Amino acid sequence: MKMRTIVKLLFILLLSLNLSNANAQTKEAILDSLIGAYYKADCFNGVVRVSEKGKTIYNKAFGIADRELDVSMTTETRFRIASISKSFTALVILQLVDEGLVRLEGKITDYIPDYNGPKGNIITIEQLLNHTSGILQNLNPEEEAVQERLYHSLRELVRYAEESDLYFEPGMGFHYSNLAYNILAYIAEVVTKTPFDRLLAERIFEPLNMKHTNQCVSNKIELNLSKGYEYKLLRGYENTSYFDPSYTVGCGGLISNVEDLCKYDKALYERQLISEELFKRMFTPSKYAAYGYGWELGQKVIASSRDTINILSHAGDINGFGSYIGLIESDSILVIVLKNNRSDTYISPSFAPVIGQQIISVLYNEEILIPKKSIARQIGFVIGKKGIDKAVEEYYRIKAEESKNYNLEEKELNMLGIELLFKFRMPEEALRIFEVNMIEFPYSYNTYDSYAYALMQKGDYRKSISYYKMGLEIIKKYPLENNSESVLKDAENALKSIEEMELKIKNQVMNPPDHNQQ
Repeated sequence: MKMRTIVKLLFILLLSLNLSNANAQTKEAILDSLIGAYYKADCFNGVVRVSEKGKTIYNKAFGIADRELDVSMTTETRFRIASISKSFTALVILQLVDEGLVRLEGKITDYIPDYNGPKGNIITIEQLLNHTSGILQNLNPEEEAVQERLYHSLRELVRYAEESDLYFEPGMGFHYSNLAYNILAYIAEVVTKTPFDRLLAERIFEPLNMKHTNQCVSNKIELNLSKGYEYKLLRGYENTSYFDPSYTVGCGGLISNVEDLCKYDKALYERQLISEELFKRMFTPSKYAAYGYGWELGQKVIASSRDTINILSHAGDINGFGSYIGLIESDSILVIVLKNNRSDTYISPSFAPVIGQQIISVLYNEEILIPKKSIARQIGFVIGKKGIDKAVEEYYRIKAEESKNYNLEEKELNMLGIELLFKFRMPEEALRIFEVNMIEFPYSYNTYDSYAYALMQKGDYRKSISYYKMGLEIIKKYPLENNSESVLKDAENALKSIEEMELKIKNQVMNPPDHNQQ
């Protein structure tokens, strides 16, 4: 080969390497901007780790692990990973299938002879794994708020399923069920005569050297475990409500960190721990949903190439914590998002899977929107601390001085007003917020509609009718700004509301209250 040819090939190789490095640096910078923006918006505290083709391209911690002690987050910090735990439970069950101790077509009563829930002799292990059993998801919120604070054996958790009706005939639909995974954990204990936490340790954590992962136990001191926090709209961050970890065995009770989850990912890629046949079954969807055994099986169409990628993932959400793991086998990509803050509001909640999906978009060179601070969250906090007048002042101060840092879209104030009206029963404060929104966005029908609706709820029918009619005129004057399907639907409902209120006003005139009647 001629020297010139060799030099040319080396130049091409070096150029390719430089472009690859530049691309990785660009992705890292974009990821840093994305996660940093969530952190600056006070919506994310946690750790993000991203790897591509076996190489870590992003691994960073943000915020506080313990607010009382002011302990900073690190990449070694541990989190409750919630429903990501289901994939570990599924893996243990599949190991038992490999060993002949459990059959996928086996029924609940084959392993729990005294199970007396509906269709226990029909519901299969596979149906428990892929959520096609029809078994109840959770207790109702009021009852769960009480029971989750108490210690439960796995057999006691199984009783909740026994005492409940099925959503549908087994194998005839999909309904996500935490109780189904409690049952699976109990079956694993029964057939092995071993506590479930030891099964996990002996069969997964120890073989994979996952030293930072274990089943959470209430009386154990967990080193380097972050505390969980809830963001309250009117009060800010608070300690999350207590729950006993026994309540989540099998369905959501594990503690881990990004390092150990990377080891878990490697074992999955290398087909360790179970047979190839069962690996394929684990990642095969049922006929009713894109869910396998402990894994969600999603697809994403890449905008630039129109290629479709398969994403194996699971999200978790538990008191004070959110989590997401996403695997793209075709490109050896791993995305992990672990956070120790959860929002008790629909305003700017920053769920872990949403962040994870945005990260995947960055990896495939898709455009993303970098989030800004939520004006609604900020104003809501001021309402709770100082009242509505100070909150309105704060809105106009931010608009004048910090508008580039905040999301000032019309829907922000609308969401705030809705939560104040329905969740907090604060109609006067809601009206003030809707009024500001109407002034700020005078060509949006939605602002008039919300203001009129709040007036109607207050019983001020004449004023409500007036603002509904003003909104309908806005649609006529500015049709391009108000041509969405939701606006047109709201306008139809407004006409009905006007008619109902006019009838009420007429009845009030014809039948005035008798103030002399005792």
